[in-house]
Amino acid sequence: MICTFFLVPKQDKVYATIDDLNEKIKQLKAEIENNMKRHDIPGMAFALVDSNGIIYSKGFGILDIRDDTMQIDENTNFNLGSLSKVFTTIAIMQLQEKGLLSIEDPVVDHLPWFKTREPSMSNQIKIKHLLNHSSGLPGRLNVHEIKSVEKQEIINEISDKLHDVILVAQPGDTFEYTNMNTDLLQIILEEVSGEPFIKFMDKNIFKPLGMNRTGYFTFDDYHLSNTAEGHRYRWGTIKPYKEELVYATSGSAGLSSNVTDLAKFIMCILNGGKIPTGYLISSTSINEMFQANKYGLGYNWYVYPHNMYMEGGLPGFTSTMVLSSDKSFGIVLLSNSKQDITYHSGFNLFRIVEGKTPKTLLSTDFPKVNTVAKIILGFTIIVSILLIYVVGPTFYHLSKGRLTVAFVKPSFGKCSIITFLLVLYLGVIYYIYVLFPFYVGVPSIFNFNKEPDVTTELIILSIIHSLFSLALCLKILIIQKIDRSNSLGQFNGPTKKA
Repeated sequence: MICTFFLVPKQDKVYATIDDLNEKIKQLKAEIENNMKRHDIPGMAFALVDSNGIIYSKGFGILDIRDDTMQIDENTNFNLGSLSKVFTTIAIMQLQEKGLLSIEDPVVDHLPWFKTREPSMSNQIKIKHLLNHSSGLPGRLNVHEIKSVEKQEIINEISDKLHDVILVAQPGDTFEYTNMNTDLLQIILEEVSGEPFIKFMDKNIFKPLGMNRTGYFTFDDYHLSNTAEGHRYRWGTIKPYKEELVYATSGSAGLSSNVTDLAKFIMCILNGGKIPTGYLISSTSINEMFQANKYGLGYNWYVYPHNMYMEGGLPGFTSTMVLSSDKSFGIVLLSNSKQDITYHSGFNLFRIVEGKTPKTLLSTDFPKVNTVAKIILGFTIIVSILLIYVVGPTFYHLSKGRLTVAFVKPSFGKCSIITFLLVLYLGVIYYIYVLFPFYVGVPSIFNFNKEPDVTTELIILSIIHSLFSLALCLKILIIQKIDRSNSLGQFNGPTKKA
């Protein structure tokens, strides 16, 4: 392919042609730079691709806010999060083309240990249900806490996790997005191919595509040069955020790549799977991959009339890949900051390429502090005020001799109040440390990294509420008024009836 350069600057690479190219490039750059400034995004990288190759690519901003000398370019690596799933999908389709599996196969045919609380239901889950998230497995399921890299240990832990799971619906009859679907695909790939997942992906996808800086580098802390550091808001201020990924989530969230490599993948898809050495995947498989079910889901792609897209997010990164429905072009946008604004930025860039007007992305529409965290903070402040109201006057009156410390057998009314306080306290603690982690799919509240402000506030609320409950119970049980009418200055104990 003969490439023609239209722009001179080192980081502004343009190869092919497109209508109103120069004007659209100006709009693309302005959109990215304005959103980065308005929303405190440290860095982004972007590529626009058609079937002939890269039309335009550029890096913006810095790798790490702690060192503004390290600039992002089109070869800077970012963690992709769920965008990793599209590559796992390609691998499964390759295995189907080789006759090693069919997406119509029940999962249990390849993973005999796979079963939920109701095996009659889970036995109906097919590989295609994992691909389009219609398996019925609950959205809370994931394997982020599994540290082992040994296949059998991972299988044992997933099997234990699934043992008591109840499907949310009949397989094929719902849309329930969960990372567990792709985590299971990773294990199926290993069982069917007989190869470790990472080795298979490198040999069958990344090397044939020439994606030389793409791989699963983060689960073992391997650091590739020119790799962006993750960031996210902590109470309204952008802070660096260290990613901790595990091998078991490689297929669903563990990939690291850059816009140059991802452009090669997009070009392959736009060309019906064709690569210089032949075909990575057949056009038939690509069409099947983008065949939407009734919920608008293809195989790890969201499929709509005007585009097909997939996005990814980790606590410090976001990624967005969008292809036009006619496969005439595609874009990819990577960011080293976890913010919803970055997803919307990607679609604005897509609109610009289409010749449409981008939407205005106001700061007020994307708050820097999570709304739930603000609500929890409000409750924490209220409980803190109540704690001060209980403790402050009590210590003051103790110091003035108006109250004393002495245990008196509580009345029925006091016992009722204490019982209510204990039930309320246990309910709050149970929700924070048991129910909440269960519903968000983490082993404990301390592992909920998706929204660190929410995690912090819940922990603080539990501490303040514990202190308040303890203080109120102690006040009821052992703090007594002193009877000033008694010449001995004794406290008012229980009075016996005549």
